[in-house]
Amino acid sequence: MSGSIGESPVEAYVLYSGNETKYANANVASNAQATGLINYFTANAARITTPQALLSNYKALSVVLGAFGLGGQISETALLKQLLTQNPNSTASLAYKSGNAKYIEFATALQNWSPPPFSTKAGIQSIVTAYKNNVFETYAGTQTPGLGQALYFQRNAASIKSLTQLQSDPELLAVAVTGVGLPLTDFDNLSFTQQTALLTAKLNIKDLQTPSYVNHLAELYLVQQQLAAGSTTQTAALGSVAGLFSPTTTSTASDGLLGILQNSQDSSASNTTSLLGTTTTATNPILSLFA
Repeated sequence: MSGSIGESPVEAYVLYSGNETKYANANVASNAQATGLINYFTANAARITTPQALLSNYKALSVVLGAFGLGGQISETALLKQLLTQNPNSTASLAYKSGNAKYIEFATALQNWSPPPFSTKAGIQSIVTAYKNNVFETYAGTQTPGLGQALYFQRNAASIKSLTQLQSDPELLAVAVTGVGLPLTDFDNLSFTQQTALLTAKLNIKDLQTPSYVNHLAELYLVQQQLAAGSTTQTAALGSVAGLFSPTTTSTASDGLLGILQNSQDSSASNTTSLLGTTTTATNPILSLFA
């Protein structure tokens, strides 16, 4: 991708995020395995009328799980059965107890089988579109470090309505944390309470409704990924782009994060919103078709 036509990771992100559907379609068209699975699913989806029918159809299940970013769970039949047959809103359900955003999205979209979720062309197409996007983003990530995650973040950021929702998806969280200038490894070492407090101070969740801000976070994430890929020992001068992600004192990184938290709590949290202007609302495109 970026290496083949010479653009930087950020340039590749700008190119692909501007019309991801176009590039996702082209990518799948050149992938015989993905094309075959899509053709099979499209031809047979309407006949999948129960959770058990889906679980017993490996090809169709591959596409459905791929659409929700759960392809790695295809052999976990017991887990998938619980997600498909339990009410995700119940506190006793696996989806609810796990707190996993992808589990919750999958369970919510496929909880109603009367009528079956694949009984309409819109329902089938929503799965196919999401599957193509995820296949493309996976491929993008293998070609350019971080590019797949950046595209995934750009595609899903507007559906994030709370910090808890953001924290339940490691891929989205990684881009957001890095984008606001926090070292991800050390952030991971903080307690959940500390992480929540730090994110509250550094990120206004409503700003994820603003495309320009989402792109800003994604591009900064890609810069960090590029720096990390270039050298594991690279240091940065004060005021440089790399300096946004590198320690500038001899204190530990986790202490630095807590210092940022303290400083942020002492300042106003409304500046970002006023600079970005008004916001708009958005809904998850997959879930809306199964509502």
